[in-house]
Amino acid sequence: MNRPMAKRTKMEWAEMQTRQQRAVERAAEVLEALKFASAPIDPLAIIASEKPLLCATGGNFRNRFDGQLEYHRSKNRFLLFFNTKYDRAPNGEHQPRTRFSIAHELGHYFLDAHQAYLRRTGKSHPSRGEFLSDRNIETEADAFAAGLLMPASLLGPRVNDGEMCFADIQAWAGDFKTSVTSTARRAVELSDFPCALIGVREGRVAFSFQSQAMIEGGCYPRLRGSALPPGAQAKWQAFTSGCLLEKEGQSLARAWCQTYDNDRADGAPVSEHYFGVPPTQTLLVLLTIPEEALFPDDDDDSDDED
Repeated sequence: MNRPMAKRTKMEWAEMQTRQQRAVERAAEVLEALKFASAPIDPLAIIASEKPLLCATGGNFRNRFDGQLEYHRSKNRFLLFFNTKYDRAPNGEHQPRTRFSIAHELGHYFLDAHQAYLRRTGKSHPSRGEFLSDRNIETEADAFAAGLLMPASLLGPRVNDGEMCFADIQAWAGDFKTSVTSTARRAVELSDFPCALIGVREGRVAFSFQSQAMIEGGCYPRLRGSALPPGAQAKWQAFTSGCLLEKEGQSLARAWCQTYDNDRADGAPVSEHYFGVPPTQTLLVLLTIPEEALFPDDDDDSDDED
């Protein structure tokens, strides 16, 4: 079960964001070097470009791991293993979750500090699922994977073309061959507007991602394991019983975010949009806040002073 963690400071959130942004930038460098400029991105083609230093093999590893990267010093070679247990397509294509696992392991390979650790220690570790770990090394690899499969240059213009909804996110996921969960996370990251994605598992917050505008407006993510607002708890119960009929809700930012005593952010109105992902028992919640609620016009401030 997800347990609440100690509250992070704003400095800690900033450091975490910086590390993840560097991972996304490294993914962009890899794509640029290989001249990949259209969706969907093929992570296996990226692996092929790194042979013989990097080789990959897939198989049904059941519940052992979703992906794992190993370094074999005697042969000076990295081996990338990915779990194909989710693949069901008759044409042999890998499912979005498998593709994300491959891209995640590529993060461990292409991020300098991660590769250096493997070379130095020879230790590997299994990776599981989308956004299930708070360890920096895993969140950075997740960020790399999202940036690799959904480059800002390709997805960004679509995200900011209008108001975002789950129907759009599903369409983008189909184009990029990514899961709705990872696509929603990346869309929020690329949005110019105040929004956030909350993932609910076992009736508590499992992960939380905020747009830059959300952070600048003073709304920071709550920690893994945080309790849900009452309305969202009711939605979770409906989802687990298979009858999530009402997929919209309203609340205030303080119900979902750490606002660090920011009065304007604390009382900002939030629109909630719900989407269930039964295979992973995840309820996604897309949060949006009107810009004017967090960023009042300068003219309004001047009028107040007058």
